[in-house]
Amino acid sequence: MYLTRFWGIGMDCLSSMLLLTPAVLLSLRLSGRRLLSLHTPFLLLYICTLTGIYSVTGIPDIKDCGLDFTFNFIPMADILSSPMQYLLNILLFLPVGFLLPLLFDEYRDWKHVLGFCCFLTVFIEIAQVFTFRTTDIDDLITNLLGAGIGYLLVRLAEKTLRLHLPFNIENDYEEQHGQWGYLILLFLQQFFLQPYWSAFFWDTLLS
Repeated sequence: MYLTRFWGIGMDCLSSMLLLTPAVLLSLRLSGRRLLSLHTPFLLLYICTLTGIYSVTGIPDIKDCGLDFTFNFIPMADILSSPMQYLLNILLFLPVGFLLPLLFDEYRDWKHVLGFCCFLTVFIEIAQVFTFRTTDIDDLITNLLGAGIGYLLVRLAEKTLRLHLPFNIENDYEEQHGQWGYLILLFLQQFFLQPYWSAFFWDTLLS
């Protein structure tokens, strides 16, 4: 079951990145950044990570949007019956906590990393009201735990390898505020374009 799910997520990420990569490269070019730098591949990896999160959590889109108020406010209520789900939620946000300090100067501070991941998780949980999925307090807890672990890992790597973070620091607008622009870009792509583009991608792949 998980293998099939991972395959579907991977294909969703691939199809999304075919659209998002040119847009991200164009935004970098317009901001004056050099494309041939460490910032670029890690940024594309970050965008791909967010795409995977959107795919896993089921953000609504223009073709499939309903309304269903299903909530769980009891922490860790299902941890014994589905521990793998909790582990996957932790792993889901671990790359976000790891990559943010690599890319954006503001996120050298753990408070900003957890604040951003908290915002992203709450946004996703609210959005799930429109996808007939359960809005769950456990998702917030495990996502923040995963982001925190990712942040600790990147700080450990920074000290061990004597890295200077973020990579290719320029103190420009993209570095200071790009994370919000990319989040908006990704949401617009996922909401308006992905349902049509994904169908075309799968039809082409399977034909």
